[in-house]
Amino acid sequence: MAENGLFPVTYERHGDKYWKRFSSYHFAETQQACSIVEKEILLVAATYPVMFRETGGEIEPVALLSLNPDAQTPFVSDDGRWLATYIPSALRCPPFQAGLPSNTDCDPQLLVDESSGLVTDTPEDEPFFTDAGELPAELSNILGFIQAREASAKKIRSVCNVIQGMGLFEQMASNENVALPTGFLVLNVRRLKALSQTEKLALFDVGAIQLLHAHQVSLSHISWLSQAQEQLAKPKLQKQYTENSDISRFLTAMAHAQNDELLVAGGV
Repeated sequence: MAENGLFPVTYERHGDKYWKRFSSYHFAETQQACSIVEKEILLVAATYPVMFRETGGEIEPVALLSLNPDAQTPFVSDDGRWLATYIPSALRCPPFQAGLPSNTDCDPQLLVDESSGLVTDTPEDEPFFTDAGELPAELSNILGFIQAREASAKKIRSVCNVIQGMGLFEQMASNENVALPTGFLVLNVRRLKALSQTEKLALFDVGAIQLLHAHQVSLSHISWLSQAQEQLAKPKLQKQYTENSDISRFLTAMAHAQNDELLVAGGV
């Protein structure tokens, strides 16, 4: 059964179908947050506030793209460009997503969003399957990316479970006088300081210290994110923002600064 237009990619359903590459990030312009994975934590924290939320009974880290539900994120320009060089891995594969099988020992399957407008009957587009009924190289690469990302996501969720087990997450109403959205969690610093040495070593052993440090540093982005969204809320300033504003130049400068690190890191 489909959920939100998502279907498993199968030869029976998609053997005579084609797909198009997405050419715009408009699909994410009102997305408040996206999940992030273990291998991209530092790159994400350099650009976006990193917070936490409960999803499916587990805690996961997310990149906060907007402080207000349904409000435009400053990371997407009016013409659909992404304004920071590092693009969270969750946003790189439309119209494809990972489907998690009921058997957790199995690899994620490939899902396609048929409501995206990127699934077609046009032979000039990319085929879902070869004449032999196999995934073409491009889709095989996307599936490999999705499976690697899910493995990294599983690892970071296990780290978050350890942090949660020590009671280190809490909801916070504001940060530096900026109201924070509901439904997201931050580190309880007082509780962290009160941990025993044994508990702190346990956090270190699972790699939680780097995640928590990145989270704390990344909260410094909240203030300018608030300012950027205030500008976007003023219609007369939207064109100025996307073309020549201080915030746009800031994002561009940050993009250049991260470019070399992104190329080295590669992958997920």
